[in-house]
Amino acid sequence: MIEKLREFLKKENLDCLLINTTDEFLVEYNELSNCARYFVTGFSGSTGDVLLTQDKVYQFVDGRYHEQADKECDLKQVTVVKLQLGQTFLGELVQRIAPDSRIGIVSKKISLNFYKNLKIKLSKKHCKIKALDFEPVELFHKLEASKGKEAVEQITIDIAGISADEKFKMLSRKLKRNEAFVDTHLENIAYLTNCRQYKTPYSSTFKAKMVLYKDRAVIFSDEGFDTKIGEYFEILPLKEFDNAFKKVKCVLFNPSTINYYDFSLIKNKASELPKDYIKEMKAIKNDAEIAHFKKNYKRTDNVVNYAGNRIQAAGNITEKALSDEIEKEFLKQGAKQLSFKTILAAGKNSSVIHYSHPSDKAVIEDGDFVLLDCGGHFEGGYSTDITRTFVKGVPSAMQKKVYTTVLKMFLNAYNYPVTNRTTGYTLDAVARKIHRQSGLKDFNFNHGLGHGVGINVHENPPTISCGVMGKRVLKKNMVFTIEPGLYKTGFGGVRLENSVYLTEKNGKLKIESLSHVPFQENAIDFSLLNKQEKIWLKQWNNNTLSGGKND
Repeated sequence: MIEKLREFLKKENLDCLLINTTDEFLVEYNELSNCARYFVTGFSGSTGDVLLTQDKVYQFVDGRYHEQADKECDLKQVTVVKLQLGQTFLGELVQRIAPDSRIGIVSKKISLNFYKNLKIKLSKKHCKIKALDFEPVELFHKLEASKGKEAVEQITIDIAGISADEKFKMLSRKLKRNEAFVDTHLENIAYLTNCRQYKTPYSSTFKAKMVLYKDRAVIFSDEGFDTKIGEYFEILPLKEFDNAFKKVKCVLFNPSTINYYDFSLIKNKASELPKDYIKEMKAIKNDAEIAHFKKNYKRTDNVVNYAGNRIQAAGNITEKALSDEIEKEFLKQGAKQLSFKTILAAGKNSSVIHYSHPSDKAVIEDGDFVLLDCGGHFEGGYSTDITRTFVKGVPSAMQKKVYTTVLKMFLNAYNYPVTNRTTGYTLDAVARKIHRQSGLKDFNFNHGLGHGVGINVHENPPTISCGVMGKRVLKKNMVFTIEPGLYKTGFGGVRLENSVYLTEKNGKLKIESLSHVPFQENAIDFSLLNKQEKIWLKQWNNNTLSGGKND
């Protein structure tokens, strides 16, 4: 594949080619069968694009995938660029593009924002961008998305809390008669329509593009719908999307979610929105959505408690066998599917932050860390997400120190006195300070403290990290994770993750957990906990025993 693509570069008079992980809808979790990057480097992570030149192949990965990329890529052909916290993909990409180069990009697979920023940075190096309206990898290998026949279904109002028509009316008030608003972000479309589909693994969205006019909403999709969306909605074939803007003078859009090709269709009429209104709406959950999340997390807790008991039971089991059992348990609890591929890593494998290929040869043995990160989509199509790390049998002193340090990071972030000025950046800093003071310098914490959760398991806003996106203020009824972790290659790793929401009690904002799975008592070194942390842990245990009834 690499040699064929280099021949393509010569034919097209290009010096390099950007090969993407995503598809034309800019999804986060693209199926490997539909992922161009996978067929070039063999890396199977959810994110991480590739730059191919005539003599180099650069696979970019963030901290979650440093170890995994080294294992999956042929390091004789591929250079793994390991992004550190604070480094950006765009910055590191531009560094590796030689001055005066011609770079090919697939216009349907990068956002307008990325294209604009790339162009600005490359202009300083006198480089030129050639936008391709096709995927070069497909010249040599066909890419295919799931072909299931599952219909698009609408969730009930007791789950959504507000009808699709009401959501449309809230947005249409912002439009003038001669304006249209285009949105191609799948989670936004699923949210606005209250519709879900379970054809694509780990996704409850459906493939569509959406245009809102003052008096109606048009969904362009080739999927089958089992119900009418609402009085203001009509459904047309996806191929008619290109003609959606002929009768309007102005088209509003979000530059971070529209791909460069689709932007070219509206370029002469385009007007950039100051913010993503639908993202802002869906980030603040209503009471019905919060109630549904609580129901889903009780079922998810049942799965995790089952797994914890299974790990401690007599006899050994492989990673793969336990992972398969966990998926079956989710289905027994009423899940439609998993919300992401289960991470089940035992022993030294637990240091791989997103270890997503449980092995049928890796046996869970006494003394092993077992890191389980899992979640499901239930009847509402919202994601659940939780991580627990177990120690099978009796933990060593070092295992207890690492586990307890991560627990301290969690407890202090979870119990932080939130105000109306608190940001995700603030919570992330609380956890990182404890790591710095722990003496565990050889253990890395190469990911953010958390992320928003919604229809997609990773929703933004909010972001709980030390990056720029983390500096947005947290708001009441936002749902997000707190998931500190420490990892060391050759030793293993610990991550403890709870999905939480921001609520108000006695006039004050407070973080409340949706998950109520206990922490492993014999893995805790209580001498490392201060008085306040011991009180917080006791409160947590009491709340766990009560099934979260104190929420």
